[in-house]
Amino acid sequence: MQNRQEILTKELNEANIAYRNSGISLMSDREYDEKLEELKKLEAESGIKLAGSPTDLVGAEAVDFLEKAKHESPALSLDKVKYKDKEDLIKWLGDKQGIISWKNDGLTVVLTFDNGTLTSAVTRGNGEEGNIITHNARFFKGIPQTIPFKGHLVLRGEAMMTYAEFERINVEAGGIYENPRNLASATIQMLDANESRKREIIFRAFELVSPAPTVSLDEKGDIEATGMDAHRIKFMMDRLDWLQKLGFSVVDREMINADNILDTIEKWKKDIPNLTFPTDGLVISYNDMVYGMSLGNTGHHFRHSIALKWSDETVTTTIRDIEFSVGKTGIITPVAVFDEVRLGLGSNVTRASLHNLSIMERLGVKKGCKAEVYLANLIIPAVAETDGHGEDFVYPDKCPVCGQPTRIYEENGVKTLHCENKDCAAQQIGKFMNTFGKDGLFVKGLGESQIQDLLNYELVSNALDFYTLRKRTEEDAEAQHSLAHMLSNDGWGPKKWNNLLDAIDASRETTLQKFLYSLNIPLLGNDLSKKLSKYWNGYIGNFVSFIGRADTVNGYKKEILVEELTAIDGIGEEKATNIANWAAEMIETGKWKDEIEPLIYTELIFPEKEDVKSADNTLEGLTFVITGAVHNYKNRDEFKASVEARGGKVAGSISAKSNYLVNNDLESTSGKNKKAKELNVPIISEDEFIQKFGR
Repeated sequence: MQNRQEILTKELNEANIAYRNSGISLMSDREYDEKLEELKKLEAESGIKLAGSPTDLVGAEAVDFLEKAKHESPALSLDKVKYKDKEDLIKWLGDKQGIISWKNDGLTVVLTFDNGTLTSAVTRGNGEEGNIITHNARFFKGIPQTIPFKGHLVLRGEAMMTYAEFERINVEAGGIYENPRNLASATIQMLDANESRKREIIFRAFELVSPAPTVSLDEKGDIEATGMDAHRIKFMMDRLDWLQKLGFSVVDREMINADNILDTIEKWKKDIPNLTFPTDGLVISYNDMVYGMSLGNTGHHFRHSIALKWSDETVTTTIRDIEFSVGKTGIITPVAVFDEVRLGLGSNVTRASLHNLSIMERLGVKKGCKAEVYLANLIIPAVAETDGHGEDFVYPDKCPVCGQPTRIYEENGVKTLHCENKDCAAQQIGKFMNTFGKDGLFVKGLGESQIQDLLNYELVSNALDFYTLRKRTEEDAEAQHSLAHMLSNDGWGPKKWNNLLDAIDASRETTLQKFLYSLNIPLLGNDLSKKLSKYWNGYIGNFVSFIGRADTVNGYKKEILVEELTAIDGIGEEKATNIANWAAEMIETGKWKDEIEPLIYTELIFPEKEDVKSADNTLEGLTFVITGAVHNYKNRDEFKASVEARGGKVAGSISAKSNYLVNNDLESTSGKNKKAKELNVPIISEDEFIQKFGR
């Protein structure tokens, strides 16, 4: 039932957005009314109203400041054990059954529901009181608007941001954020929900606080509705299952005991590289919450659960130098270079990004200083702290790549270093990597060193040049001369050259979404390219028409284009202005006519105008996990794109919400296969997937 609710909620919201923003009707009035009535009926039957339901749209609100609120029950922390001391957990768990789950790295939020409706959302704060962020929490993914339980309900969970969403926003913001946790915290506590809702925050419940644990579920698996005591569930797994049944997204979890706890920890640890969200450890809890609560708590932490921490595993080293790396937007990022250390699962590490000048200064990074380094979330090398002793570093006043002057910008208390030369080779390479990366006009095997050589030998200067390479190097004497010199270098040869030309030809067939992403328009990332592609129905002609309205000769008025774009849900004035300015610049400089139009009309192949009504949603509501090598698709990214194009979802790890694990090695003893079998998730091969769902 809930799956059908999710489908209807999504379809009706998409229809509302399309009609409001462009006047396009994705369905007839009759079809819309019938689906709306069906959704109302399902919501009444289930007692669950999903976030963003078109039957009761919640308007975003803004507040002047964040008020404080005291917690009904103290939101304490957890005692911690280091990974190297994990064997202590055997004694801690004893003969009791336990639950293992991720310790997600975000901001803890306490939710209160009364009469089936969210009444408050408060950050953990100091454990006694926190900030009220109800206006923002209404838009978090994983929190239903209404639930069937009409009593008083309090739960705790983690509000966090995925790595992909962090990268998208951080690039747009100029690289001022250090990690997903900090950005999630800033987003969650924004005053204006109209702004915070533009960023995707995911909520995962990890504890039911009230009703308190006393007795178990009835024989039907439901909480009996007679008397307060009958509303209470004793076991933690049952409590989390009940929250999931009410419509909340809940942490992944697994039953454990003293015999298998260490093996289970290792199994979960191996899955970290596949996670789409940050985690800084695991949480182990007693399944019997009556027993767990009977142990009481200290002023700092509960005794019913304990946290296993990864990030405490730091290693001391010496910082020898700072390298400054120039990105595609001109941001110059400081990178600490230190004596080699071994971290995590045997990784040899000598470098760690310091993100920006403010973080570098806060850490007190100096030449020769002692530093504690670690793998953040067991993945990303990071500097935890330094002793602050040594020789001060001087910020470069010239770009390390092009030699042009640099400039320090300070915004919201964050200092960043920039190269303002748009023709800087590093920026050119970065832009080409973006243009021909997996989200753009994907050219398989094209790397930075190849792009650098092509630039050095003046074989390319823009995207169009890549698609005319074959013809020019076959027919033009000057190009042939340059090519001969380039191919004489190490790493090149006829075979590698022909492979590159073939890969370029293979990239000619593309989509409007990928093309938009490839253009390097400021602040236009993957999310925005999807929105714009959908707005223009995936039809390149609609985009060309939009650019035509930016022709200054024909009376271009920027405010008209900005107004058109800001009418699209999720596009603010800053992004709209950047797009309009870019369009005008392309027309005025002649780049549109000389470089982009030939790319569109003579070099690339776009699909015909999309019929939105006949879009393939055959995988709507299904979640797949894809692991191992593939042979029918070019790679797992193409496989993923095929699933998502048909309305399906591809997750990085197995959970109770997974519908299928796709693995060509059906007898594999990998962690994913084991977990799929434990959760009764069907394991199918790539061929079985295609036979069942099509290619």
